[in-house]
Parts: sequence; structure tokens; C-alpha cells
Amino acid sequence: MFTPTVIGAGLAGYGFLTRTRDQQQGMLANSPQIARDTSATMERMKDVQSSDDLLNDRALLRVALGAFGLDEDINNRAFLKRILDSDLSDDKSLANRLADKRYLAFAKAFNFKGEEGPQINAGKTADEVRADLANIRSADDLLNNPRLLQSTLARFGLESDAGNRFFLKQVLESNPDDATSFARRLSNPAYADLARVFDLADKVRDQESIYAFASKFEGKAAGIETVDDLFQEPDLLRAALGIFGLEADLENKDFLRSVLESDIGDPASVANTEYDRRYLALAKAFDFNARAEATANGDPFTSTLEKFVESVSSRSAQVETAQDLFSDIGLMLDTFEFFDLPSRPDAAQFANKILTSDRDNPLSYLNLQLDQRYHAFADAFNLKTPPEGRVYPPGFADAIVQNYLDRQFEIRIGESDASMRVALAMERDLNDVVENALSNDARWFGVMSSKPLRTIFETVFQLPESFGALDLDRQLADFKARAESYFGTSEVADFIESDRMEELRRRYLVQSSIGTSAGGPENVVLSLLRGGL
Repeated sequence: MFTPTVIGAGLAGYGFLTRTRDQQQGMLANSPQIARDTSATMERMKDVQSSDDLLNDRALLRVALGAFGLDEDINNRAFLKRILDSDLSDDKSLANRLADKRYLAFAKAFNFKGEEGPQINAGKTADEVRADLANIRSADDLLNNPRLLQSTLARFGLESDAGNRFFLKQVLESNPDDATSFARRLSNPAYADLARVFDLADKVRDQESIYAFASKFEGKAAGIETVDDLFQEPDLLRAALGIFGLEADLENKDFLRSVLESDIGDPASVANTEYDRRYLALAKAFDFNARAEATANGDPFTSTLEKFVESVSSRSAQVETAQDLFSDIGLMLDTFEFFDLPSRPDAAQFANKILTSDRDNPLSYLNLQLDQRYHAFADAFNLKTPPEGRVYPPGFADAIVQNYLDRQFEIRIGESDASMRVALAMERDLNDVVENALSNDARWFGVMSSKPLRTIFETVFQLPESFGALDLDRQLADFKARAESYFGTSEVADFIESDRMEELRRRYLVQSSIGTSAGGPENVVLSLLRGGL
């Protein structure tokens, strides 16, 4: 069984602990029981669709309860079910009525009865990773950021792969929803979880979507009058080829010129004689030949590209479903023309079957089409079939695991030095009190009802053991008066500011170490903490 190391007491001991915490907590995470439970959580969390699913999986339940400091309730099944099945919109529900807000946080995280589904605030390391996710648009973005890469791999227990760039690139570019993708075929499910968090496969598809395409060409489409104009805009050329799935021809300029300068009306032109009809669609989108003729005659000319870009850009909301497209007649017709979809009496119905096809089914309408224009059309919209059942947001399972590991480490620290456990948990507990109450008085009552926070303030204010026997209103007044005197504020919310929080922790550790050396308050701390944080 893992036993953490603490050298010294008070500020010195806390300093040593903070310097070594990541290393020591990593050792805890690798201990057999903890590793089995956290691995089960990462693997099976997505399958939890009801409170019974959670309650029936003891390893997962152990981690979930531990993440909220509710370890001792693991055998209280009937009570936990009432908590998890509480209607959080009802102030009278059990989770809302309990004074201990850890149960409310537990219920909110899984949110079995709410329409919003599961939700949780990720731990500190996950926050750091997710703060940078917006800038990660490709596997190379991550692989070229050593700090973020190391932090990310550590979250999934994949640190040993840090030097294997080629392997990681394949993993990151995998589609985690495709059972045949590289990451999904690996025996370790952590690789698929890694791919899912960054979702680079979708980001690549999004870059080739109609919205990214229209954004690049908006205000510029009319100015692309010749093939040379297009070639002088590499980003636009790449986007034009990408929307039709023709990126492989990016460097084949001579061939592209022959396609783009084709006379669409001439059946013998290059665009018309190519077997892959996407080249004809590309040529028609710009139709440089027709533009040159109109310009020579002094006639106005609006390309298929310009009409498509205008239709997409003028929408106030993106197309989320096939029905969204078909209810916008103008966009539908301009889209059919842009992708040069063959004319047919059931064009809308057939396009609907294409957009709603199961890409994983080799016999779906889309996969049976040899005409690649339909594939380009479907890829550009990238509509997704809504998943069935509950969907856990990215990072939910690893946030639960991280919170569990944090609390388990604190518990083990508390077995040898109770004041250290209190100091480690202080920031989280204070933030919880501030978040769960609106008024300052309510927050002070939250402090008074929290054993560890009461321990901190009573120790700092040097209050006697008999203080807790006073009338609550008297205690409230004394806490506020002493906070004003010691820290210059009586607002609990002010203590979550870094400077005041550090000062509060410093004073607590100094006072607790003085009491410990005298053989006094350490016993008080232990007794106050009896029953858990």
C-alpha cells in the first residue's frame, strides 16, 4: 500500500509536499488497486447510462464517490440512488436539500435526470490542456509543443510514447468513432480516448466544410478572374481542391490549369473527359472560360462559386441536419449546382439519403455511389448522426479520475499529518463554498459547516474549543469580525484570491505547527476531521 512521504511540519513540510506531490501522486496512481479502479473508470464510464449502471459497477462507483469525498457512502445504495436520481431543477429534491453540498456536486456531475446531461469541471491539469486545445488544429501542432504533448500523454498514461512521433500522428489523426481506424485497432483504449479528446479528424473535416470554404472565399470570389489569380492565392487553391477532395493534385499545376481552363460546353475538353466528375465540378465552379468570354463582350458574370459562397455566408446558423439544408431552397439549389450533382426528379430525396448515410456501412447509399461528387457533397456538410443515449463530454472520465486521485492522496497524507490534508484541500473547499452560496453570510455558514474550513479559521483566529458551542449568529459575527481584523476583509469570496489564500494557508500551517510541537491542537485537528473531509 502506498504511503506518502512528508518531511517536516508546518510551512517546511507543506513546501516539501508541494514540490514532490506530482511524483508522489503518480506513485499512488500506479498502485495496484488504484490503477485497476481508475483504468476501469476510463474504459467503462461511457457505458454508464443510468444511476443503476453506476451503482452496479463497484470499481467505477468507488472512483466516482472518491472524486467528491464521499467514499464512506459506497454501501449506502438506496441513499445514493435517491441522490443520483434527484431532479436538480426542484429545490425540494434530496440533492438540493442536503446541507452537505458534495452530494449536490455528485448529482450535478452525472445529472441523470437533467436534459443537459453529464457535466463536470475538469481538474487543474485538464484545464491547462483544454485551454490550449483551441490552437491545436493538427497532429503537428501538438507534436511540436513538447510541454503540452507531455502533459497530454501523462493524462492518459502514455508518457512512454512521447518520442514516437510517427505513431502518435497516426493515433491523433484517427477517427475515434470508426472501429477500423488506427487508434481503435490498438489494444490500449487510451489511444482512442486521446484521439477523441483532440478530435483532429473532425477538425480536418471542418477545415474542408462549406463554412470554412465560404469564409475563405467571402469577398474574394469575384476577384478570382483567371487561373493565375487562383494560383497566386495558395490558401484559396488549397480550399478549392479540398472542398472537392482533390488535395492530391495541389502540386500538379499543369494538369489543374488544363482542367480549370476547359470549355465546359466542349465534350472533348479535359474537364469533360476526366472519369472522376469532381474535376468537371471544379471547372464549373469557376468557369474561367465563360468569365473571359463575358468580360470580352462587356457582359456581367457571376460564377457558381460566387453564388454558393453568398448562399452559405448569408445563413445565420449552420446546417446541423439534412432537413436544415432542404428547408433552405436557395442554399439547396446553389449547393447542388456547386457540386454539380446530376439532375434527377428525386434530387432532394436522393441527396437526403446521401447525407444521412451510415459511413461505416459499406452498403449505405453513399458508399455504393461511384460518382465521387456525392462523396464531396457529403464530406462538405459532415453531418453527424446524433448518438444514442447519454454522451459524456470530452475529459469527463479523466476529470473524475483526477479528482479521485487528488482526494485519495489527501486522505493518505492525513493519516500521518492531518493539518497537511486540510491545507491541501483548502483551495478546493473554499471555492466550493463560494460557488454554492450567493450571500456572504451563507458562505460563512458554509465555512462553519465544513470541518476542514472551520479547522483552518478557528486555528488562525486562535479560537478555543468551546467556540463551537456558541449561538450560530454569535459565531458568524465573531468570524466576520476576526476576518476583518486579521485579513482586512470579512468577505469569504475574497479568500479565493491567490494572495489571501496563500496568507490564510501560511497562518494556518504556522499556528498548527506551533500547536503540534506543544502537543495541543493536532489532537483537535484530528478530532475535527474525524468522519472525513
